[in-house]
Amino acid sequence: MPINLNIEPNANLGNSLLRWNFKEFKKPKRTKIWWITASIISALMIIYALFTANFLFALIILITGILLINEHRRSPRKLECNITNNGIAVGKKFWNYKELKNYWIAYNPPNVMNLYILPKNPFDPRVAVYLGNINPLRVRKILNKYMEEDLEREDEPTSEALSRLLKLQ
Repeated sequence: MPINLNIEPNANLGNSLLRWNFKEFKKPKRTKIWWITASIISALMIIYALFTANFLFALIILITGILLINEHRRSPRKLECNITNNGIAVGKKFWNYKELKNYWIAYNPPNVMNLYILPKNPFDPRVAVYLGNINPLRVRKILNKYMEEDLEREDEPTSEALSRLLKLQ
């Protein structure tokens, strides 16, 4: 279970080996055509759901639309990634290396420049950290001392690629 740094501000994170700031997510540029198309598709799915008496599906589409609009209005927070000799801190969360399963780096500039960290706990989500101007070889050299790299993964997860392609996030 990661340490919540909001609750434990005096937590011993260890000696900082590499630290950088990044935005929580890259805000997609959505045109009017994108919004019109998304609205038409959503309306058609809601009409289909109502026509087939699948009210739960209609509710899910409606909630998804509300969440998408709400997310569009929100500005990305600036987070800090701090790789230490004891673990990795991302934003307000800190994971000891013993809590982490592995990591991989997806580096295909200019669109994909991410470090992915996979916790051992299956209920903890995968952590994506934007590298920006940080040299991925430097990150790899540091992390290889403390945890295993998943060499079979070289690209971003399909869900993130699809989300980026459809401009959902």
